Amino acid sequence: MAVEYLNIFNAATLLLTLSYASYQDLKTRLVDDWVWLACASITAPVTVFTVLLGHVDLFLAAVSIIMTAVLSVLFYVVGLYGGADAKGLIVIGLAYPLSMFGYRYHPFTPLTVLLNGLLISLIIPASMAIINAYRIFVRREDLFREFRHEKAHRKLLALFLGTIITNPESRKYWAPMEEFRGDWRFRFSVGIEEYWRPLRPGGWATPSIPLLVSILGGLLLNYGIGDLSAVIIKLLTP
Repeated sequence: MAVEYLNIFNAATLLLTLSYASYQDLKTRLVDDWVWLACASITAPVTVFTVLLGHVDLFLAAVSIIMTAVLSVLFYVVGLYGGADAKGLIVIGLAYPLSMFGYRYHPFTPLTVLLNGLLISLIIPASMAIINAYRIFVRREDLFREFRHEKAHRKLLALFLGTIITNPESRKYWAPMEEFRGDWRFRFSVGIEEYWRPLRPGGWATPSIPLLVSILGGLLLNYGIGDLSAVIIKLLTP
């Protein structure tokens, strides 16, 4: 029973940490390192204690932490996400390396949380596609009037990544998805500094919900149902 309380303590601490980090990431686009250090310094000793008590498999916990650290650094180096996302996943591994409940294909909590978060983040391109389809087919807007020279596959990609902004002053978490090089071109690679650039009225922009927010959602799903991909496959399997 005492071990269950320790697990609940780590789970709650991790949830509070990611909630605050997500808020800070949304507000300033940066997460202070002390947030991750504080969480790790509190939860890692608890994890070690539960391992020593024999209630957490040492080998699997070590595999989870090492694999998470390696993948987190690798994904950060190749530019798949930011430093805060990498640190967040490592902290998840230290605080809650294994999950055995719910639907899942493996017990490694950080990987489940990351996959859950990536699936949640698909809501953004799906939403953009629906909005753009409505504007094109219902409102009959010519979204590509300044981008007729762009190739068809780049126009298609743009429909999933952004849309035309008519009131940029109300778009706090959006970044320009275009650049002018003699004529207007789509720009799909957006760095963090882009989110402080002014938006052009009538120009293309892309919404920016930090991946850390999706990772927070992925953690909540992990606590509630486990691996979202396992649930989806189960629902689709007759």
